[in-house]
Amino acid sequence: KKMMRRSYRFMAAAAVCSLAATKLTAVCAFAPPSSSSSFLSSKQSAPQWLPTTTMTTTTIGSKSSSIHQLSMLPSSTLQLTTEEPANSLIYTILHTPTLWSILAMTSIVALLVLWEETIHNIRSSTPKAIVPVIDSMLAEVGGLGFIGLFLSTVVTGGPLGQIIGRLSEDYLGDEELLLEAFEFLHTFFFEVGILFFVVAGVCVGAVLEEVNKLSEISELALDADGDGEVTLDELAEALDVSCMIVDTDGDGILSEEEKIDALKSTASNYNFIQAIIAERSMSEVDRAGECLVARERILGKYSLPQEFEIDAYFGKIFGENLEESVELSPITWLPLIPLIALENSVDLSRDVVSASSSNAFESCGYFFATPWVFYPTIFFQALSLTWALFNFWKMTSIKKMLLPTLVTDGVNGEAALLPPRYTIDEIRNNFNSSPSIFAWGEQFFTGGGAKTSPPRNEHEELFGAVGAKFEGVYRDSMRFSTWLCVALIVYSTTQIVFRDMAALYLHSANVGNPEGLVPELIVWIIFTASAVFQLSLAPTTFLNYCFVTSVEEYVKYDIVQEVMREEELCET
Repeated sequence: KKMMRRSYRFMAAAAVCSLAATKLTAVCAFAPPSSSSSFLSSKQSAPQWLPTTTMTTTTIGSKSSSIHQLSMLPSSTLQLTTEEPANSLIYTILHTPTLWSILAMTSIVALLVLWEETIHNIRSSTPKAIVPVIDSMLAEVGGLGFIGLFLSTVVTGGPLGQIIGRLSEDYLGDEELLLEAFEFLHTFFFEVGILFFVVAGVCVGAVLEEVNKLSEISELALDADGDGEVTLDELAEALDVSCMIVDTDGDGILSEEEKIDALKSTASNYNFIQAIIAERSMSEVDRAGECLVARERILGKYSLPQEFEIDAYFGKIFGENLEESVELSPITWLPLIPLIALENSVDLSRDVVSASSSNAFESCGYFFATPWVFYPTIFFQALSLTWALFNFWKMTSIKKMLLPTLVTDGVNGEAALLPPRYTIDEIRNNFNSSPSIFAWGEQFFTGGGAKTSPPRNEHEELFGAVGAKFEGVYRDSMRFSTWLCVALIVYSTTQIVFRDMAALYLHSANVGNPEGLVPELIVWIIFTASAVFQLSLAPTTFLNYCFVTSVEEYVKYDIVQEVMREEELCET
């Protein structure tokens, strides 16, 4: 059936090509004949006194007449052409309009077939977790394609074209300026959308790589001595955990008071910056160890078999969260409007549409020299950086509170799994994931936050001012933060950095503000580097978000059951 469907597609494409070729041939049949057989040809219109007859043979008697006719023509219009035999088969075929019509449309059909086959191969060869990224990318491409079709048929080349042209001429001084701006902004939206999905795919790839490494290290937790049971001592030895005195009275029994004292002594006092640096510098083994101790906690809470693999559980969690994270709505574009409109106004005020315009260099230096554009850009850049860092820090700090602590008792040498820090009232009450102005921001953008959706358990108390809305709110927060970074990178590089570099390289004399060119280039390179750094935080932020929303009170028991069925660890 699949082969039949593809055959139908090719037949339909061939029919369209033939129909279009017939129409084109009919049009070309009534076109005026070409002058390819003329002895003299010109790029410009020939003067009225140009001889209309062409001499194909030269005799002694007509030689002076020929020279006289040639002397009448301007020297700049003379071109010698080589005739090909009119009865040549190749010549006849190459000058047939039907041939070129068929070739043009066949190439378009070939590109469509290549696109379809590429998408099919990508979908069939990628992990399930990345499939939502592909589906969302295709949906976005379809939406932007519809916008492009609408603009070409209704706006730029349709009934609204005259209205927009009149508005552009009345208020911008150029009839074509606003129409070209529509096309530029549509292209910009397309580039931002595609790059966002590329970044999402890279983010997922980094997370899946972490899962694969976790799977390799998880083998350490699958009965190292082959006795059919995994002990904490085996896990502690494999992960080389720290040694400390837990059993302070030496009676061989760890009381709750001793565990609480041990937790208090292991509680980190990292500040905002130190916590970010510590998380960024964490080794792969340490990160895998966090998941393994979480596994021990889940095994004990749900009485799961020792063969349960935590990497399969987290892999499904990643897939579910990813599917929600890459979905885009038209509302997503609204935050970009103020920034892009401000910076694009620098071009429009100088009759420039974009960096690809022929007079694009006339705007160079003015992005830096225009205060009402430069300072808002600094504000957006600072907002984006703060936003990304806060998302990263919040996920990291909450994860530390939810993690059990695996230690080795310095007295008897036995491994001990201490409960998560959030279970201790004193530690939890001193914890604050919504400091100062961030608490106000969370309450404002969530419609009251914890005041309208109070935490339902001790786990949700860690979420701070956002309350029980944390899971949905911070999934959207990470998505919008990544979206803003991508938009800043695309506009900064394609419209400012590359343009300024070209102006410097070509030593163009058409630079609008030469004094501001170099400072502008340096500042926007810094902006771009900042946005790239923010994107580098995205994989770890997403990984930690998945962790804090899938352990302790947020364990997804349905996914646990699904993993056990796949591993044939449950009875049904």
